[in-house]
Amino acid sequence: MKKLALLSLAIAVLMISGCLGGGGTSTIVPSSNGEDEQYTQTETPETSEIPTETQTQSETSQEKASWASPWDISSPITVDGRSYKIVAIKYRYKVRHPDSEKVFEYIVEKRKSQTEIMLYGGELNLESGNVEKVEIGKVKVYEYYTKLTPVSGEFGDPVEFYVWTSDPSSVDTYFAYPASMTLLLAPGVVATKVASGDKFYIFYNPPGIGNYDYMPYTEGSLDWFKNSKDVESLYLSFMVVTTFPFWGALEEDNLYSPHEESYSVLGFSYNYRVTPDSEVSISEHTYRTSKVEWTYSIPGGGNGKGSALISASLPIPIKLEGVFVSPQGDGWYLSMELLELGLEEA
Repeated sequence: MKKLALLSLAIAVLMISGCLGGGGTSTIVPSSNGEDEQYTQTETPETSEIPTETQTQSETSQEKASWASPWDISSPITVDGRSYKIVAIKYRYKVRHPDSEKVFEYIVEKRKSQTEIMLYGGELNLESGNVEKVEIGKVKVYEYYTKLTPVSGEFGDPVEFYVWTSDPSSVDTYFAYPASMTLLLAPGVVATKVASGDKFYIFYNPPGIGNYDYMPYTEGSLDWFKNSKDVESLYLSFMVVTTFPFWGALEEDNLYSPHEESYSVLGFSYNYRVTPDSEVSISEHTYRTSKVEWTYSIPGGGNGKGSALISASLPIPIKLEGVFVSPQGDGWYLSMELLELGLEEA
């Protein structure tokens, strides 16, 4: 199963690489001086130097725990023997997209709750031909809130993003994403609002609660948001890392036992190491952690490397840094650090 997961990784990375474009065969890696904006050029590793299969494990460790549900923050988690739902997260996020030499950094705050909003709709005035705003009334909805505070990036002001829905299952999948235009099209969306400084966009959708007597109604413009390179980078980079099939291999691994594994299949080579680490406290709870490091190379010169600090109790990394480079030499750099976590008893 583990080899199958890593073979899937090879295919997925190759498919992702085809979307990145560009030229060259160099590898972009974070510099060791801690400055994310600096990069060094190194040669692509030869796949023949990677051993076909190695594995070492501590025979004395009897405790076992795996990363059972990578990136699934919609399901309850168990902390200190009690079941909780994740209702809020805050993390630092850095990204460099393939067409840029600069790293952009944001503080991302997310929360979800139940609330009540005033819903409006549009009604066509047959005489004037204009769509007029009509107040429908208050409705109970699930609120998904995002705040992007730029440390560096094209947005000067913080960006706030609200999604109100009658169907949380259609939105939960994207809850951790720093930004996602997909939410505007999710089933059950009742209203959305995006605002930054004096720019805003509001979308009311009565059919989201089964009211087809009125048309959807919008105010403001969304062009400044949907045409943003930052928004595109935030969404695509997060999609690349969350769909990285390597995480599936950790669902079978014991995070409490140090070990290394390497595979080489059809020109695809992978190496990773799991090292039990220390304990980390986040928002009044303490989590036992393990450090995971990986490298991979694919035919044509594509390669990547990275590391993550993860806990078997949490579905998202506490820290993560990596590069994902295409055979053409272009790639994503991203870094994530979990700062706060809001839990509610399930």
